[in-house]
Order: sequence, then structure tokens, then C-alpha cells
Amino acid sequence: MTDSGNDPQLQDLEPLDPGAMPMADAVPMPSMPDAMMSQGPSAGLPPPAFNQRCVDKMSYRFLMCGVLMVLGCLMPFSADINYVGYKTMSGAVFLFIGLGMVWTWWAAIHNNRSTGASLKWLLLCFIPLLAQTMNLIGYDAPAAIESARQWGSLHGNAMLEPGYGWNSLFGDMGLALSKKVESADAAMRVELFFRAFGTGRFFVFLGALLAEFFFIAGIAGGAKKNKEQKQARMTQAAERKRR
Repeated sequence: MTDSGNDPQLQDLEPLDPGAMPMADAVPMPSMPDAMMSQGPSAGLPPPAFNQRCVDKMSYRFLMCGVLMVLGCLMPFSADINYVGYKTMSGAVFLFIGLGMVWTWWAAIHNNRSTGASLKWLLLCFIPLLAQTMNLIGYDAPAAIESARQWGSLHGNAMLEPGYGWNSLFGDMGLALSKKVESADAAMRVELFFRAFGTGRFFVFLGALLAEFFFIAGIAGGAKKNKEQKQARMTQAAERKRR
């Protein structure tokens, strides 16, 4: 056998692929990550739901509120599982607001700053909050469960006693978390209460409530921070005068 490394005939052959040999005056091409970083953060990529450069926790909280509202509109608005939220006029409006929240605050996380459009969608969350608050206030659980049973949405003898309201609900919640024998029955009554009201409505209410709560908390926190900064500047000015 011959050694291919010492064969003069093989050494005279040129490579089949001319592109495999680098040219002397060729400029090295940057790698894909380097080229993307030179164009800007996450250039050419969709806005992520997490950005390591975005340290504002409020943006993530508002995004979560929008996700809750969208999820609620995809869930039933009553005991009938076919009566989902987006099939109603009010549910379609709530879904539109929830999608706007997700869209604008997802972009705010990507750009590491919020815009006026984000705040507009945040203010629109007051509409589903007011609507679902009125539904909760006027909700009659026994009547709703009786209607659902007549429609065929609830099978069996699923019923709540007349006069079952929020006080009874909170009492059953505490009993359901205990290890007593009646905990299973209490948990079922809580399930029936929210099932007849509509789990989707509750999620829409929760998302809108948290959105407005975080918004008010952010305003209060910003005002407190500005007050502290103003006091610090006044203290520094007084110390300079003393010197």
C-alpha cells in the first residue's frame, strides 16, 4: 500500500470545491448571532414574552392580566359548556380588549418601554370589570343552577339551597380546605356556584380587576417615589447651603 500523504500525484490535485479554500483577500463573514446583535436586540425575531433587559415588573403583570381575560373568553359563561364567552357580544368585546392587552404589553416587554396605546387598553379594562362586577352583585346561584338543570347543562340532583349567597360560599370554601367529612360536599357546592355563574366570567373579572389594581398601585408607587426624590433633592440643597 502507498502512503497518500507522500504521493506526488495526489498532491498536485486541486480541491473539487473552490469555495472550500479561503481567498487571501476575502473578508470573514460574521456568525449569525453576531450579525443579529449588530442590527439590534432580537432583530428580525418576534417580540418575546420575556426580555432580560426589561426589568419593569408591571409589564409582565399586565401581560398576565390580558392572558387571563383571553382565557376567560374562551371558557363557558354559564353552566352550559357550549355557551362560551366569545360567542356572545359582550364576550367578543372582552376578548378584543384582552387581545389588545396581550399585544401591547408583549410589545412593551420587547421594546422595554410602554406607550400610550398600552395605557389606553389598560383603561378599557374598566369595561369588563364593571360588567362582571354587576353580574356578581346580581347573581342568584340557586336560580341559575335550577335553570341550568332544566336546560340539561347540569345532570343529576345538583342544587343549592334557597338563599345560598356569598356568605355561604366563603363558609364552604373554608370547610372544603379542612379535613372534615363534609369537605367534599362543601367543595361541590363551591363548584356548582361558579359553574352556574360561568368560570369564564370569573376569569375575565379577575384579569380586569388585577389590571386596574396594578394600574392604581403603579400610580401610587410612582407618586411616592417622586415625593421621596423631591425630599432628597431638598435635603441635598439644604446641606449645600450649610456648607
